[in-house]
Amino acid sequence: MTSEPAHLDDHHVLIAASRDRVWQAVLDHAEKIRRRGRPIAWILGANPPNGFVVTAEEPGHRLDLSGRHRYATYLLRFELTASPEQGESTLLVARSYADFQGLTGRAYRAALLTSGGHVGAVRLILHAVRASATTR
Repeated sequence: MTSEPAHLDDHHVLIAASRDRVWQAVLDHAEKIRRRGRPIAWILGANPPNGFVVTAEEPGHRLDLSGRHRYATYLLRFELTASPEQGESTLLVARSYADFQGLTGRAYRAALLTSGGHVGAVRLILHAVRASATTR
């Protein structure tokens, strides 16, 4: 994607682990997402077919996963910040961006955001990363 879609929201979690451990957990989870995909990605005509591709990476700091489907172009950005005031902890932020195409895209956006599906999915990802980073 050449330009960044519009910002939707941010979600964050403080993880009691080093930035290196959290970074590895983010990479592992991103690989699971890209390898496994989701049936909904196929139904929506996602490109890539599994829903996401890595479009930017700053090791230890930022990972961008992007994709598109019939109704939207989207980006999920993970940003890590060391939190020395919290001991050896790392703040992980998931920033969501998306542009929705046409009337059906706007309807899809409304359904996605009002259903809580988007928020739930992002929170599940953050909690999975936290669990992985703290059990290594």
